Amino acid sequence: MKECLICSTPLKLMKFKCADGYVCKNCYEKASLNFTQTIKTKTKTELLATLSNVKKEQTEDTFELTRKINQLIFFDDNHQQICLPNHKKYTKTNLKPEIFSFSEIVQCQSVEEQIERVVKKKQQQLGRIKIVLTFKKTTREIWLIPNFIHRDSMAYQTMRTLATTIVTEVNQSKEGVTC
Repeated sequence: MKECLICSTPLKLMKFKCADGYVCKNCYEKASLNFTQTIKTKTKTELLATLSNVKKEQTEDTFELTRKINQLIFFDDNHQQICLPNHKKYTKTNLKPEIFSFSEIVQCQSVEEQIERVVKKKQQQLGRIKIVLTFKKTTREIWLIPNFIHRDSMAYQTMRTLATTIVTEVNQSKEGVTC
């Protein structure tokens, strides 16, 4: 039976080819940088170099998820960090996930934009909600409701409550920073 080039575990059906032989799924995941690259032409030496770089990055950039608010904000209370996944749906821009220290947070606030429209001779109050996170070097917006909707709708009320929760949690994290 064949063995993984890197960890020497016996290979069964799930094996991935590289220039010098085969690797198991676990080693492939790490060597291919979470399945984003192929390793077919890489040698064992190149794979080991990639794995050592991955281990260095993991020890330097450790983020342990301790709590989260939906998929909007992740907290690492152990390392006093906050992660913004920056989903395009909520940020309106293409950004990669960002990690900030609690001490970098300057302000977190909920912003409600409101307008009134007349539709069929009836006055309607519409609104949208975003969270504005101000850091020492940058500002990020998280749009909970990017388009105007009725302010008395259940969706609007739910997002308003979520906005309050986010602001409270972030401000508590900011105030609880220990040096």
